[in-house]
Amino acid sequence: MKKIICCVFAVVLVAALSTVYSHETARHSKVIEGFSFPESVVIDYMSGFVFVSNLGEKLEPSAKDNDGFISRLSADGNISEKKYLPKKGVLNSPKGMAISVSTLFVADVDRVVGFDISTGRQNFELDFSKEKTMYLNDIAVIDNNTLFVSATDIGKIFKIYIDPKPRYEFVIDLIGANGLYFDKKAQKLYAVSFGGQNAKGGLGVISFENNKPKYEKLTEGTGLLDGVWLLEGDKILFSDWVAFDKPGRLVVYDLKTKNETNLKLPASVHGPADFFYDEQHNQLWLPSMQEGKVLVTGVDW
Repeated sequence: MKKIICCVFAVVLVAALSTVYSHETARHSKVIEGFSFPESVVIDYMSGFVFVSNLGEKLEPSAKDNDGFISRLSADGNISEKKYLPKKGVLNSPKGMAISVSTLFVADVDRVVGFDISTGRQNFELDFSKEKTMYLNDIAVIDNNTLFVSATDIGKIFKIYIDPKPRYEFVIDLIGANGLYFDKKAQKLYAVSFGGQNAKGGLGVISFENNKPKYEKLTEGTGLLDGVWLLEGDKILFSDWVAFDKPGRLVVYDLKTKNETNLKLPASVHGPADFFYDEQHNQLWLPSMQEGKVLVTGVDW
């Protein structure tokens, strides 16, 4: 009789734990719909708002079509204003974003534009048209006065100086340069490539000894890489489109062992673009660019 009671209790306990686990999983995962080819996500911890860049009506990242915009969301993922920016003027095909002090910077085709987060007013613009690029892509913050920006189509990375007069300078060549993450502690720039000339992209790191940039290849022939993030424990997280007609993947790369592990996601993502990892809440905000969605999920490293 005791065995029967124990067995019944065990079954009930397992069922209860399974229910709790499924509820926890559901609570930590959410798919937000209603975007127009979302490319990048960034969180402003001061205001608590989340910003998502949208290419616009078509998947044309180099088009100067005046229909791009930035959405503003609450911390729990509800869209408060779908077309929050720009208040005035236009955005064409906004992609990568970064926040420095109180300004939201965004790469928009052949220029970098800044918006005051509290007012929404444009307070910065830097023209890159003389570089013959139509695909400024991702932005990384170096400090309060300097940024990095990648130009995917011409395979270059630039450094931007914000004050006193906006200007930029060439940093390094990288075919298909896409996602950027600057490690302020080590003063290293991690970069992923979307590839080019029928070659797949890879992950690499740029060091700046004696102010001379030096690129070190960490992986090659990996895929169509887009976003990148440095995690604790000497690990790198990057997104890979894989193919335009297949679900993408997120990969954890161990800098020590050189091993790669696919991160399990609660839903398939087509076109995993420039994601944001909210370290404070252990949440990943991942644009599913081709589906017009953003996946928000807790992660287990």
